[in-house]
Amino acid sequence: MIIKKYGEYDITKLKFIGKGMQGSVYKIDDNKCIKIFESEKICKQEVDTLNMAQGNPHFPRIFSWGKNFIVREYVDGIELDKYLKENPLTLDLSEKMVRLYEAMVEVGYKRCDAILFHIFLTKDGSLRMIDTARMMKKTVVYPKIMMEELDKLGYKDIFLSHVKMLRPSLYELWKHNKQIL
Repeated sequence: MIIKKYGEYDITKLKFIGKGMQGSVYKIDDNKCIKIFESEKICKQEVDTLNMAQGNPHFPRIFSWGKNFIVREYVDGIELDKYLKENPLTLDLSEKMVRLYEAMVEVGYKRCDAILFHIFLTKDGSLRMIDTARMMKKTVVYPKIMMEELDKLGYKDIFLSHVKMLRPSLYELWKHNKQIL
């Protein structure tokens, strides 16, 4: 039997949550999970970007890390893409998405964009974002990936109309940086 131990955690005794392109995630308890990375470089990038966001409620707290793992806050909720497949995009949810975008700007991320399955709608109705490793790779003002996904779900125009109403200056910034009309 091979024991996979990362820090004080034996992942063979933890609940497997899922695997993505960067690595695998295991639930430690109701408050913590551990992400095991394929690449030490990507792990360091995620540690750095999560550390930038500590104290901002849109991003998970980080508890500890090693060369290829991070122990961070477990975000319990539903991925935004899954939620929007079954529920309408409301003005309230659009405002929460705008606040998440603004949080990316506030913490200093260069890439202010996210794929919808990295955004979770929690039971208390807040939006939280995971998988921040690539947030410093390139400067992105217009959230192209988010818009493409909203478009596939039929919500891009509704979202943009909400943004125009809620944050006219942000709408104009996006319009200037990417032709959206």
